[in-house]
Amino acid sequence: MDDLRRRWLDQVRHVVLLSGMWACNGREMESVARTLLENLCFLDERDREYEEVREELGRYGQVGVPGPFTALFGTEQRCMAEVASVYAEQFHRLGYLAVDRELGPQEWDELTGQVRDRFDGRDVRRSEVEAAFGAPSIVVDRRVLCYVPAPLPHGASAHPAGWVFFDCFAETRTAYVPGAGHYDHSADEDPLVRDVRLPAEDFESGLVLTLYGKVRRWGPGWWIHHPPADASPVNRAIAAQLRGHRGR
Repeated sequence: MDDLRRRWLDQVRHVVLLSGMWACNGREMESVARTLLENLCFLDERDREYEEVREELGRYGQVGVPGPFTALFGTEQRCMAEVASVYAEQFHRLGYLAVDRELGPQEWDELTGQVRDRFDGRDVRRSEVEAAFGAPSIVVDRRVLCYVPAPLPHGASAHPAGWVFFDCFAETRTAYVPGAGHYDHSADEDPLVRDVRLPAEDFESGLVLTLYGKVRRWGPGWWIHHPPADASPVNRAIAAQLRGHRGR
């Protein structure tokens, strides 16, 4: 039993760090992670805690954890890393996954207090996140930065507010190489942040979309139907006129 448990614990870390090697899409990733969590809880006789996790993840909807992500950015966008990050939080909460860093109260308040002003409707790169808030607690599949608060005092095992996730996304660029007779494929080594996920009662209210994320979700004309909170009266009037024009 001990050997089996160790193998499953090793697999947890591999699934989280290299989710793209374990699944082809978010639904497959959820199946892998859920089965692994269920097996560990069964082995450790933690059925009640597993049911609590199931109830917690039920807020993602009837189609499971991948549902909100595919609704945001389309089914063609695979979301293995995002789904794995959601399960990483649950693995860690139950003691099955260690992280490299936990943020103290002051660090946590600074991070959560700055996210909306720094990221909502703005383009931000991964390196800027790490420069502002330090190294992530853990990185899922090299593109989802996870920041973890320190546990409550007096030995409490529950986290005070959940994790904060920065979802980065590097688009692959294709360009013809003159003289070589072929195309070159490359990805941005310092990708843009697409969205930030804050602890909240539901997925949507905790979601902060960067400018890149808004364009990915609604297209270049996103500001017409979803004007930013700091839009000037002039820009709001222009957006209203364009909405009226398109509605004719």
